[in-house]
Amino acid sequence: MLEPPGQSGASRSADGGTETYSGKHRPDPVAPERRRPPGKRPGWGRLPAWAGVLMVVGAATLGGAFTVASDRDPGRALGAFVLAGTLAAAASVRARSAYAIIPVPALAYAVAGAVAGYVHDRAVDTTHTALAASAVQWIADGFVAMLAATALAVLITLARWLLSLRTAR
Repeated sequence: MLEPPGQSGASRSADGGTETYSGKHRPDPVAPERRRPPGKRPGWGRLPAWAGVLMVVGAATLGGAFTVASDRDPGRALGAFVLAGTLAAAASVRARSAYAIIPVPALAYAVAGAVAGYVHDRAVDTTHTALAASAVQWIADGFVAMLAATALAVLITLARWLLSLRTAR
């Protein structure tokens, strides 16, 4: 079958997709509204929320490993790692998804503190009651660090949200 003059088997349609001679629409693999402008890569302030959560969890894991390696009870070192991870995560995620970071520091510290304390005090595991009492103490030693990291996440989230409202006007 002959094609009309000036048209080939595939031509561009007005919305950026391709249209074959049979008239069926085949969209581009990357929709125009999802394309990034050249030079704009994901980075600080543009990462998804799950990347920020992984930052805090990774910092807590590093802090727990440091605590175990230094042969100390969970406390200041683990708290400092969680605080630094929270700061990095809250600053690196998108402003409208920064709220997802708020509960993570306390949970990450609780898990890392319990694991690090268990590894550090192996003699405590004689009874379940003694282990539970020790775990509560290990986690409670980081209360101030958990509170500070959570407050930092709330403040950064609030500040970024307010700044995004101002720039949207």
